[in-house]
Amino acid sequence: MIKLHHYSQTKFTAFPTEKQIKAIIGMLKALEANISDAEYRKQLIPSISECLKWSASEVQKDLLILAKLETDTNPHDVIKLITPILRIYKQHYNENDPEIYRFDGLDKETLQNVPYPLHVIVDNLRSAYNLGSIFRTAECVKAAHLYLCGITPIPSGSEIQKSSMGTEEHVNYSVYADTEDVIKMIKEKGIPVIALETASNARNIFDYKPAAPVAVILGNEALGIDEKILLLADEVLYIPIYGWKNSLNVSNAFAVAAYWLSGIVSK
Repeated sequence: MIKLHHYSQTKFTAFPTEKQIKAIIGMLKALEANISDAEYRKQLIPSISECLKWSASEVQKDLLILAKLETDTNPHDVIKLITPILRIYKQHYNENDPEIYRFDGLDKETLQNVPYPLHVIVDNLRSAYNLGSIFRTAECVKAAHLYLCGITPIPSGSEIQKSSMGTEEHVNYSVYADTEDVIKMIKEKGIPVIALETASNARNIFDYKPAAPVAVILGNEALGIDEKILLLADEVLYIPIYGWKNSLNVSNAFAVAAYWLSGIVSK
């Protein structure tokens, strides 16, 4: 049973302003961590709304966007709604000034071995360990660029560094608040966008033959890729699964897809 965060009005209003904000941020973190649990969302979102209503005017002003949070809000939209707040209070980045790391290590010899350097759109990934593994694979296939969107962590914590093994220092990446903006930007460059997802309209990745560099979208571990994002993709591909579980871990799925979509093993 997941522990439900809840405060009485008397207890919450007795908190100083700083503690009220901390309490609401704690509930938002819990909501983010259990976003795929519909019953949990149904119970926690009203608690967040109540606390916001009871809070000091300074808190209400800072967290005004939460007024749009409702129990029937699509979970992908919930993530988009709470991401700016979590980013600010986790001190990750300023959304209006994306942090970009540039690495000029794609030498001619390497490019000869990688026919189609891959662009990777990481859409609201939650796990720092998964992201570290994705960086490691991206460096191994000499991916052209990683776009870290929404709540996706940035490579500054020890969790990412443990699984990336230092590769985050050798991969181009940039940070964006909105995945849709990234897809639009990539399409304007003439690069096809591929979604890696077990959707009903998806086709087997091994029936897709890359003929030029593509961008691949990787989705949230619990929710997958938002339907609105899938509609923007030029292709939706799945990796065939023969066991009981219907999907691979996102970092493992990327490893399989990366070698195929970059053209390294597609001949």
